[in-house]
Amino acid sequence: MESKAVGFCAVVAVLGIIAAAAGFAGEITRVKASEVYILGNACVYPSSPALALGIVAAVFTIIARVYISVTFGGCSCFRNDPNSTPISKLLGVLSWVASVIAVILLLAAAGLNNREGGQVDSYGYFTCYVVKPGIFAAGAILSLLSAAFGIAAYVTLVPAATQTTVNPAVAFPVGPNVDPEKGGVPFPPQQYPPQQYPQQQY
Repeated sequence: MESKAVGFCAVVAVLGIIAAAAGFAGEITRVKASEVYILGNACVYPSSPALALGIVAAVFTIIARVYISVTFGGCSCFRNDPNSTPISKLLGVLSWVASVIAVILLLAAAGLNNREGGQVDSYGYFTCYVVKPGIFAAGAILSLLSAAFGIAAYVTLVPAATQTTVNPAVAFPVGPNVDPEKGGVPFPPQQYPPQQYPQQQY
């Protein structure tokens, strides 16, 4: 694998790992229902870094997506590149879908984690808003999958050096002094001694 491909894979892998780590950290530090208590008619929430971690994870997912797109020269699933293969285009589409869903989940989880307030449920109990478990983790996994699909799409491209090239036909001159079976190399000119005729006696 050439140095350019190694550099691309390393950058995308680092960005994906950072996004996933921030997403999983947001899942661990999110506000849980057991940590919220009701004071009067208000919900009291503890401080949590999950909002910042969710935003960081979403930002690094977007950065990885932009870097992959720039390296591919645009949207990898629609570009007309002779090096593309059906597998690389499919992986490019999967990378796009995973990154979009990951950003939506991470931003939604970050926003819900910072949402304060509550409501009275159908049984007459006052309940507080909390993020459901698994949303941060799902966004983190999709961020990592987006990076993995992007790397796989890049690796499955057909290198230009391995493409079959057809040499154009070369026309060789054909003439009295050219042998076509020997690659069109002209024969060296033949030197014949002048023909001598006997002198006639009259």
